[in-house]
This record gives sequence, structure tokens and C-alpha cells, in this order.
Amino acid sequence: MLVALPSLSRRRPSVLIADDDESILDLLVQGFEMFGCQVFTAENGRDAWTLFNGRQVDIVLTDFQMPGLDGAQLSHRIRNHSPSTKIGVMTGGNEHTAVDLLEDGTVDYYFRKPFDLIRVCESMIGEVQTA
Repeated sequence: MLVALPSLSRRRPSVLIADDDESILDLLVQGFEMFGCQVFTAENGRDAWTLFNGRQVDIVLTDFQMPGLDGAQLSHRIRNHSPSTKIGVMTGGNEHTAVDLLEDGTVDYYFRKPFDLIRVCESMIGEVQTA
């Protein structure tokens, strides 16, 4: 009987999470790590942009409202720099702007806070692994 083994050459998806709320960052890190991802975090958009430029990142998940460089500005920069990176935005407010970003193709996903952690992880990782 033959058993299919997982591919050892398959690279773990890398995820950059930007949120100024430490408890949300911790929760998302646990979720994405549970799915086998390599996770980088930033507490603001400027730090996220710096991290993004220094690493190979498959997925970016950003809060919409952050001091300095907000989620919309960060998403625009990333989309212009790396069109194939999957981008998700989370918000507990300003839903209309987040939907606008989704409709104009700046982001691929929009999640309303509070969110379902498993759904967020599965949605974003699933598309990267099938690509």
C-alpha cells in the first residue's frame, strides 16, 4: 500500500500581520501558526511596510485603523509593489472604505471585527496553497 507523504520542498506560507492591538496580534499569530505559517508582526503600518520589504511575504493581514500609515495606505503600497501578494483588511468600523478597497482590487479579503479566526486563516491560506 502506498501512502502519500507531504512534500518536503513545499515552503510554509509567510504571513505579515499588522495591528495596533496586541491581543489581536497574539490571537492571529496563534491561528496562522496553527496552520503551519511563518508569521511576522507589526504594530503599525510603517513597521509592516519595512518588514514587507525585507522578507518574502505571501499574505498580509492588516487592521484598517492604525496610527501613522493606516491599513488602506499600507495595502495600496503593497499592491503596487507586489500584485500577487494576498491582502486582507480587518476593521471594527469604517466598513464602507474597506469594501471600497475590496471592490477596487486593492485588497483580496475584508474581515469585520470581531472575526472568526479559523475562517480568516483558512480563507487566506487556502488560496495561497492552491496557487
